[in-house]
Amino acid sequence: MSRMPLTTVDQLSEPIREFMARRGELNVFRVLSHAPAVFVGWTQMVDELLDSPTFTLRMRELIVLRVAHLQDAPYELSQHMDLARPAGLTERQIEAILDAGDNVDYEEVGFSRTERAVLEAVTELCTTQHLGEDHFAAIQAALGDEAVTELLMIVSCYYGLALVLNAVELDIDITSRLQARTGKHP
Repeated sequence: MSRMPLTTVDQLSEPIREFMARRGELNVFRVLSHAPAVFVGWTQMVDELLDSPTFTLRMRELIVLRVAHLQDAPYELSQHMDLARPAGLTERQIEAILDAGDNVDYEEVGFSRTERAVLEAVTELCTTQHLGEDHFAAIQAALGDEAVTELLMIVSCYYGLALVLNAVELDIDITSRLQARTGKHP
């Protein structure tokens, strides 16, 4: 049971209700809306990260799943597992991202060179809180400065969110699912 009560939609301001109409009436939004002064700004960042053309939905979900696994964040995993499959990740690839032993050969399960570089960088960053020269150089060569920066922002967003959700022991949604879209939001 969640340590914090969940707000009801009728308790929320119009900008928060609009965000939930686009992304879903999820427990995560209902708990974060307890801080309305920062929630609206946070939702703007989330909209930009989820809708940015810099990464494909597949790459974003690969990043989020790896962060969620490394942070032991069941809520994030639950929501993003539903997005990973339609984004093009196979069951075998999802299993590799979530491998408890973290001793998977990413090439063997069909990840591209860029995806492997991203997975390795995310793993190092989330487990050591640093990014060594080799992994940084690999993602910079594969992605360029703009995409590296966005990658780091995605990691920071979901790493931090995992900490919040784990602290409040947020219940996994039974019926409501995250609504991801391709393209820019209105």
